[in-house]
Amino acid sequence: MDGVHVTVLLEEVAAACADLTSGWVVDGTVGQGGHAEAILARTPPAVQLIGLDRDPQALEASSRRLAVFGDRFHPVHRGYDSMREVLDEKGIAMVDRVVLDLGLSTTQLDSDRGFSFEGDQPLDMRFDPTEGRTAAQAIRETSENELAQVLFFFGEVPASRRLARRLKEESRVNRMETTSDLVRVCREVLGPNVRKMPSPVLPAQALRILVNRELERLDGFLASIPTFLAPLGRVSVISFHSGEDRRVKLGFRSLALTREFTLPHRKPQSAGPEEQRRNRRSRAAHLRVIERIPEDEA
Repeated sequence: MDGVHVTVLLEEVAAACADLTSGWVVDGTVGQGGHAEAILARTPPAVQLIGLDRDPQALEASSRRLAVFGDRFHPVHRGYDSMREVLDEKGIAMVDRVVLDLGLSTTQLDSDRGFSFEGDQPLDMRFDPTEGRTAAQAIRETSENELAQVLFFFGEVPASRRLARRLKEESRVNRMETTSDLVRVCREVLGPNVRKMPSPVLPAQALRILVNRELERLDGFLASIPTFLAPLGRVSVISFHSGEDRRVKLGFRSLALTREFTLPHRKPQSAGPEEQRRNRRSRAAHLRVIERIPEDEA
């Protein structure tokens, strides 16, 4: 049974699509289908939605949830960085709206792939369990110096060099294979908490980004926006940590400098007080939007 995932900034994302009367929407991180459901419910039948996700379990969950919309929903087991290729395969030239929610979903947290520290799980952390190396393999194969940089730049982890050294030492004797191994070493090096969070949270974030090549994929997606976004089309991206948000901000600004795109909001949108009260996760969410200017106005 699917866990309950509380979708962040639902109203803001749905509102950005509510004026559509026809065309294509792509949810590049469809997850359990929260944003997709709101969009499909508030748009007419001529609007169709492609749901991309690298996690096959997430696609199964969203397909069940969105079955009520029939053939308006098109699930695809691919990452959002492959959007142009997916559209080519479907014979679609341009799309009118794109949504990305870069946070973890309940599908991942409820899986046995090491995204949660409850229980003892394999140290995997792959969004797509069918490809790539696990977090345990990444620790084993990454040099100590590079691992320290990953911890520092992707997770802003204090004592990153000392932690990288201990992770490598434990990996060499096969004691870095499960989430409990990671928790043990993080507590040993960092203590019980870092910035009011359990000490494994930031190292785990950094490892997850490394394993899934998240920032590399995000950079590729941002660069490809001109290849698939229609005039008056909008891309909405929700990020949860500073590294992602910085990349989105700079990527959008770079596109705006071409005079083919505009930024409807100078600063990112955040969840309101009521949503933050109901869903603590929403406090870290930042929504940035970019819109393509019609050719005759560019």
